Amino acid sequence: MIREFRESDATAVAEIALAVNPHQIETAELIRQRVLQAPAQARRRDWVVELDGAVVAHAHAGFEWSVPTPGKGRFWVGVLPDRRGLGIGAGLYERVDEYLQAEGAWRLRTWVDDDAGAERFLAARGFERVGADRMSDLDPRSVDLSELPALEASCADNGFRLATLAETLGRVRDLFEIAKAGAIDMPSDEPQTAFNFEGWQWDELEHPNLSKEGSFVVLAGERPVSLGFLTVDFERRVAYNQLTATLPAFRRRGLALLVKLASARWAAEQGIERLMTENDAENERMLALNDRLGYRPLYDQTFWALELEGKRPSREGG
Repeated sequence: MIREFRESDATAVAEIALAVNPHQIETAELIRQRVLQAPAQARRRDWVVELDGAVVAHAHAGFEWSVPTPGKGRFWVGVLPDRRGLGIGAGLYERVDEYLQAEGAWRLRTWVDDDAGAERFLAARGFERVGADRMSDLDPRSVDLSELPALEASCADNGFRLATLAETLGRVRDLFEIAKAGAIDMPSDEPQTAFNFEGWQWDELEHPNLSKEGSFVVLAGERPVSLGFLTVDFERRVAYNQLTATLPAFRRRGLALLVKLASARWAAEQGIERLMTENDAENERMLALNDRLGYRPLYDQTFWALELEGKRPSREGG
């Protein structure tokens, strides 16, 4: 039976997400935050499928809130591997499609993590592959940190200082400006020019698994100019490079390398055994940086989109 998400479903929904894709940070606390505190402009809805008294599938749907063009729907459907083939995914997709179209969506978009069956499911419904992120990981204990002291010293000579996120929370608006610059420059079909402070706070700064000691910021004087956010699941001993960004005027000075090395050092000291990241397949600079650090490719996270016939707006923009 398909029903609306309840707060008590959070643990089961996190377990479904990890069963579908173990290469991520997914906890009950994160599920609650994403579902119950989503920004209004996202118009998010969540459903689960309960079978024999257990939650076996989850779907969510909403709208892209950081781009100016309205009507860009996004969704995800996940079914426990041993419950596939029963029509559960198809039923959830119908619920998602009905909701998004009723809310004015003209395009539907989703993503797939290393799952040929899910890709066939989407292709059969008219979706086309529109892009990919490279998923990578490493053991932070294997990262060569020998250049970190010299890099810190060189940055200090040029007026930069490394600090933890915890030390810079009094400059939240400055942190947002860094994140906004990174979002706008990120490869996409439309620049994220509607990226706003409230949405960023929910998405990044209020992430329940964000480590304020394992995330680092570079200061020019007292002004934050580069950052690297790290989310952590200590129980699984995994961490995730959630966000790395630098203000345009301060790029190509080794600041992104500095924050990522600092996070890797911290993760190793905390007993983290696996550090994961994802990057757009066209983001050559960040891919080269991750290769330098020793990240190994895992798979491509593919993106799929379907434009609904006759519903595309005549002129995009906002």
